[in-house]
Amino acid sequence: MFVGPTRLQRIPDRAHIFTPAALGSVFRAVQAGYKLICLIDGYFGNMPSVWHKEILFALKSGVAVCGSSSMGALRAAELHSFGMLGFGWVYRAFRRGILLDDDEVCVMHAVSELNFDPLSEAMVNIRYSLKTMRNHGQISRASEIRIASSLKQLHFSQRNLRAVRSAFEHEFGAQGAAKFGLYESMKVDVKSLDAEEMLRAVAT
Repeated sequence: MFVGPTRLQRIPDRAHIFTPAALGSVFRAVQAGYKLICLIDGYFGNMPSVWHKEILFALKSGVAVCGSSSMGALRAAELHSFGMLGFGWVYRAFRRGILLDDDEVCVMHAVSELNFDPLSEAMVNIRYSLKTMRNHGQISRASEIRIASSLKQLHFSQRNLRAVRSAFEHEFGAQGAAKFGLYESMKVDVKSLDAEEMLRAVAT
């Protein structure tokens, strides 16, 4: 398993945990003899990302490669026709073309010594949380779109709770603080849920 800032409730028995995947990570896992690779988190930008061709090499070598949540969802959506298995809402949204941009899953995070704690909010989590609020009648579809659009315009590193609160206050004025309080109480970490879905599947 390659995992970093995505939070997991439980680590499967016998799983070997590695830091977020980068260029060569999957290739080295195949060379080490692993037969099941779960890709959750991976590096973007400041380090070369895990390469499509090394995943194809793994699949051709008879290795099962699964992805969810973040980099794993992106690569699974891109390579599902070649046999990579994808899981979860984020994967399905990318595969169907509902989501298109890599920055939807990007977050700032702490170093490994601090457990890769996320320091910003993933856009996919913001979208899913807003959708949850709308489904519960707390905001309208129009408000959902406007808030999401304003946060999408920010660099992923600036999408923190302060920015989310500001977006709610801009949308709802005097009621913004109360609506943001509801957002916090209803917030969903869909990246974590997707990872858990994948891990339950591979466990069986």
